[in-house]
Amino acid sequence: MAISVGNESKLLARHSIIYGIGTSANKIVGFLLLPIYTQYLSTREYGIKELVGLSTDILGILLATAISSAFYRFYFDYTEESDRNMVLSSSYIFLGIFGLIFVCILSLGSPFMAFYILDSSELYAYFLIAFASLWFQTINTIGLNYLRVTLKSVQFVVLSLFRLGLAIALNVYFIIVLRMGVLGILLSTLITSIVMSLVLNVPQLVKAGLGYSPRIIKDMLKFGLPMIPSQFGTLIVNLSDRFFIKGYCSIAEAGIYSLGYRFGILPGTFVSEPFNQVWQPRRLEVYNQENAEEIFGRIFTYFLLFISFVALGVAVLTEEILVVIADRAFWPAYRIVPIIVLANVIFTFHYHFNMGIIIEKKTKYLAYINVSNAALVLLLNFLLIPRYGMFGAAYATLIAYIYKAASTYFFSNRFFKIHFEFIRMGKIFLAASIIYVVSQQVDTASVYADVAIKTLLVFMFPLVLLLMNFFTPEEKSRIGSIFRPAEGVVRPWE
Repeated sequence: MAISVGNESKLLARHSIIYGIGTSANKIVGFLLLPIYTQYLSTREYGIKELVGLSTDILGILLATAISSAFYRFYFDYTEESDRNMVLSSSYIFLGIFGLIFVCILSLGSPFMAFYILDSSELYAYFLIAFASLWFQTINTIGLNYLRVTLKSVQFVVLSLFRLGLAIALNVYFIIVLRMGVLGILLSTLITSIVMSLVLNVPQLVKAGLGYSPRIIKDMLKFGLPMIPSQFGTLIVNLSDRFFIKGYCSIAEAGIYSLGYRFGILPGTFVSEPFNQVWQPRRLEVYNQENAEEIFGRIFTYFLLFISFVALGVAVLTEEILVVIADRAFWPAYRIVPIIVLANVIFTFHYHFNMGIIIEKKTKYLAYINVSNAALVLLLNFLLIPRYGMFGAAYATLIAYIYKAASTYFFSNRFFKIHFEFIRMGKIFLAASIIYVVSQQVDTASVYADVAIKTLLVFMFPLVLLLMNFFTPEEKSRIGSIFRPAEGVVRPWE
């Protein structure tokens, strides 16, 4: 049976918007708090916060990747509700027990990590709190994955907004009222993770029961374990630059780079992540339809269109945003944002290019790609950061992401050929490049005037694409129908 690109796009758009609200709510915490962080923390303290968080992220890959990455695949292997509940409860139980042991072992090494990462073993309590948060967040991953596979997007958003409000309130209290600095940030994360774990996971366990299947866990580990070196390699690519900058430059410069990096990954955060929460499980349901290759290609074009629009806005406007919200010491962060934005957009391609690898369960190729990519970025960081500082780190990231996307496409295309619309993709990149270059000529000596002019330029992106004859007649008609009710009559485009 053929599937409709229109219907599929509407389904993806609807749920992506809903999941986007939820995902954005979680990520927005960090951005709403940036004015507080950059006023109540020094660049060094901000660097400490980032290094602790990045270290925990790396360790979290070792803890949760095998089961969480296999959850989607094995949940849809079963049709009976009882079998799906067994997948859910087995995942909870295994991660809960194994995770507790893992975190306890990590805690023994917290003074060692504090000494080598933060230059002071006296800060070991930061890692103890972060490890406790890691355990709860790992359990929460299973609960959130369950909401995604069951398309309970409204519940997902409600819980995300609840977490948003709680996290902001706790951060404000600990940082502004109690003046606890980095310790306050870590405590607020721990408390939020505990509360979310109770609200999210307990009802699901009550419904699913406490069943445990060693066979299911064994199969999930067999599928997911190759993902660990793969995801670990990804984390090295994403995070190692901060540690190199800290080692060759300073914790303060690592903090400035981290701030710029946080802006640079916004396109992935607000477009790719919510989209993938719907598309990753959905594509496993529709890939065997007769026109799936064409549908996947068209979906990718639409995805590239929206993420490029967001990326353009971030690259153009970050400098003025930092001037308005941040202390002057943090302003240099804007200089690396365009490089990281481009790298982040290219990075998101692999989520679309890897379809053949996932279908055929050839996850070993993901391991090959990501491990080799990690080796490449470590070499580039070693060569570029001592000489070029945070710019060397940014360009190392860009080169590594280009390699990752190209390698994923090369291997996955052997198993499943997606019909990508390369000419239209090129027009998207060209239009974005033209607008970015023009925006760099804007300088009115007024930050607010600059924001207004640059925002107008960004919103000209669709117009430039229209002049390039990017849109198909069907797409023009569909866009026109959006405005027709409001204006009464709209002439169809020629």
